[in-house]
Amino acid sequence: MVRSIAIAFLFLGLAAPAIAIRQKPPTTTSAQFNCDALQIDAPLDHATLHDLGPAHSLDEAAAVLTRHRVKFERGPRVLTLTSAPIRLVRDITTMKQGEPIILPNGEGSAICVLRPSEDSI
Repeated sequence: MVRSIAIAFLFLGLAAPAIAIRQKPPTTTSAQFNCDALQIDAPLDHATLHDLGPAHSLDEAAAVLTRHRVKFERGPRVLTLTSAPIRLVRDITTMKQGEPIILPNGEGSAICVLRPSEDSI
């Protein structure tokens, strides 16, 4: 009887890690970033999006929007992602400094450039 209890505890000890391994890692996360942004209240057309592709700064993106007569408002913003794929958040945090990110925002879009954090060098 004592032996069967010891074997049962041994089995439970081995089964617990196996159960933990079977759990899937989370695929989404939430994140918040400080950025300088161009706020656009209307959807962007295909031609504007195409021309924004080679823009590698907020000034270049603003020039494209101006050329396409897209109204925008420039200023500091907080970029909040809820239930974002972990891969997307990782890609954003590892982007080259100053690279614009085009994101949907309500009926329009926001083009953001991340600001360095206070503790960055």
